[in-house]
Amino acid sequence: MYQANIRDLITKLPQSNKTEHFLMNKFSNQDKVQQLQRQISQQLDQQYNELLANEKAKLDQYVEVHHNLEPLKKEIESESINLDTDKLPDIKATMLEKAKNDEHFDKIEQLFDRLDQSLNGTNRLYTQLSLIGTRTHRITTKRFNVQGLPKLVQQMILPSQFKKVYTIDFKSFEPSVAAYMTQDEQLIDYLNHEEGLYDALLRDLSLSKEKRVSVKRAFIGSFLFGGRYSSSKFKINQEVSEINWLQVMSKFKKVIEFKEQVEKYKTMPTPYGIEHDMSAFQGSSIMAIYVQTVASYIFKHILLEVYKAQCEKKRSRL
Repeated sequence: MYQANIRDLITKLPQSNKTEHFLMNKFSNQDKVQQLQRQISQQLDQQYNELLANEKAKLDQYVEVHHNLEPLKKEIESESINLDTDKLPDIKATMLEKAKNDEHFDKIEQLFDRLDQSLNGTNRLYTQLSLIGTRTHRITTKRFNVQGLPKLVQQMILPSQFKKVYTIDFKSFEPSVAAYMTQDEQLIDYLNHEEGLYDALLRDLSLSKEKRVSVKRAFIGSFLFGGRYSSSKFKINQEVSEINWLQVMSKFKKVIEFKEQVEKYKTMPTPYGIEHDMSAFQGSSIMAIYVQTVASYIFKHILLEVYKAQCEKKRSRL
């Protein structure tokens, strides 16, 4: 039975169409399906063999990162996440009270129902990890999806060995990745600014701090990823005209040039030695895939370094 290996997934997933994506994640005994899967695997072997020596080395190194993260994956899956379940009813009531609408209310109800089923009368929650869980190589969790837990519930996680539980949140991670990719001096300066990227943009746009979330969504979703600024999901367009928005964004010249090149040539050169052909995608979606794929690459390297330090010092546990 065919099973896509790490190298195949890294090489193919970002640029795969729906059929290829399905085949690479499908276990099947059907001869026709297995034949198509073998064809994909053979194509990827040929692509690997055609890489230059330095490109092969980069790809092999990234594959090795995934192999080195396997013990951490198994460790996390084998250990339960313990919750202070006595406080969950109050958290649920608070969240339901603040629900934005009926649809949001139902989603909260469903989440806590799934959580109750997974806990099954205990305070122990287990999860399964995939080191390449999406097209952009993100690490994902399922059964139970602990990544999807609301922050209020995450705060109920109890330490299993040590005294405290820490949640690490990277500040302006996607814009920082875009700055790394483009080397845009203005964006780097804003990210390093004492008040931070989004507060600096609030100042430029003459907006109050209450609009910070709206500015963040528009900066990532519209400016970086190419979403339509006039879309209803970017509420900042009710406060700032598109002309004014583009005027402020125009200072990030290297980001704009980078986006134009990606849209024109529809390719994704990556730090792991593969240049993905993204000609099947529209320009607005390529940047989102591109930034998030490179973000996964950076995050996994950081995670591996943290895991190595943990193994050496034994003072904490991921």
